[in-house]
Amino acid sequence: MKTPILTTDRLRLVPFTEDDFALLQDLHSDPEVNRYLSPGLAIMDPEEVRRRLANYIGDHRLTGISKWKVETIDGTFIGRAGFSFLSEPEGYELAYSLKRSTWGQGYASEIARALVGWFFDTLPYDHLLAFAVAEHEASQQVMRKAGLHFWQEREQDGLPCRFYRISRQQYLQSVGLSATG
Repeated sequence: MKTPILTTDRLRLVPFTEDDFALLQDLHSDPEVNRYLSPGLAIMDPEEVRRRLANYIGDHRLTGISKWKVETIDGTFIGRAGFSFLSEPEGYELAYSLKRSTWGQGYASEIARALVGWFFDTLPYDHLLAFAVAEHEASQQVMRKAGLHFWQEREQDGLPCRFYRISRQQYLQSVGLSATG
């Protein structure tokens, strides 16, 4: 097993490998998992899954910042989570997608909180973004639990979305530190 990117009480993030296609395909074979993702309420095409997997692996190798495999501590695959760079609005985006069988167990909030901490503790950037389709209240609740604050509404991929944001200063204040030391 590869060294985890981060570990929580119940979860760990590890880099994807070329051997993980079947896991990612299984995740995106559930139309409900894809409901708020491109292509929407449908099974994701295998070529799109291959493209995404190649991007996750390439991004991790190139920058160390990617979307990673979410596993329970015992090694059970439950989804993906991590970051991708947005050009408009500019900044890194926090994202997560978990198997439907794990919904409602607090895993998304747990991994999102851990990723916010990892992001600001590891990287030099001054803010982090996240967004969800406007009607996807459950995902927005995860963002709020992770410390992000509503920022703006805007269209993304042709859909009305709600963007959330947290600055380094807000993060440091949330963990009892100041931006200056």
